[in-house]
Amino acid sequence: MKRLVMIMALGALGCGAAESATSSTTIAASNDSAAPATEPIEGAESFFAERGLEGAFVLRRNEPGAPYRAIGDVDRRDVPASTFKIPNTLIGLETGVIPDASFTLEWDGVERQFPAWNRDHDLRGAINESVVWWYQELARRVGYERMGELVRAMRFGDANIGGEEVIDRFWLDGPLGISPREQVDFLARLTSGELPVSPRSVAILRDVMPSEEHGETTVRFKTGTFWMTGQDVPVHAWLVGWVEQGGEERAHFALILRSDDPDRVSTLMEARRPLLAELLAREGLL
Repeated sequence: MKRLVMIMALGALGCGAAESATSSTTIAASNDSAAPATEPIEGAESFFAERGLEGAFVLRRNEPGAPYRAIGDVDRRDVPASTFKIPNTLIGLETGVIPDASFTLEWDGVERQFPAWNRDHDLRGAINESVVWWYQELARRVGYERMGELVRAMRFGDANIGGEEVIDRFWLDGPLGISPREQVDFLARLTSGELPVSPRSVAILRDVMPSEEHGETTVRFKTGTFWMTGQDVPVHAWLVGWVEQGGEERAHFALILRSDDPDRVSTLMEARRPLLAELLAREGLL
């Protein structure tokens, strides 16, 4: 029997859940001599330890030659969960499945765990409420061939979307995997115009993404949280995005919290936003 699994993604205005399974791998950091250096964030481990947390964080400023500032294993891959809504949105826009931000999908009438999911959603509502059924339908409409081509072209993580039978689950059940460093590199390519997508698609994504204002600073982000209902397996919670100041991207970041105890999933979810704020403040970005 297929195991029942759950992914949760808490957006700026709401939260979401779906079925999923996961695996994790560690990849070697690039040996390219031209690759940016990696520097540990000295003393920042205490931010994790004080909360009884384990995980990894990586940040890279949008400056030539800037190093990766890192805590923990930033090259271990895990399923992206709802952080995949970022490339999924771009793919929907590029293929024309999503014509514009007003594009709406009708609710199928199936009652799901979160009340906010049980209604029609346009693009903004779908990404902010992290509506999994909406993005699964998007993936089915995009189709296996186009999805595979664009995920590979974007170089999102290991770019492995599996077979056609998992077109609406590969970011939930795997096999797709991505590391914190790869999340940061993908987001940097996105905001710098290096992805094979139009400026229009990037502008629409930027407009609809969850965000927070901190004075003159804007943090745009996406969450993704993984756990398996009724299964004693590790859980993890993502928070990825970038920092804008003066209309420009100052830095890109990826935070992942992990626990072997599935009962701690709520703790991970509640901890990631305040932990990120402390880390960004330490780095002089808030």
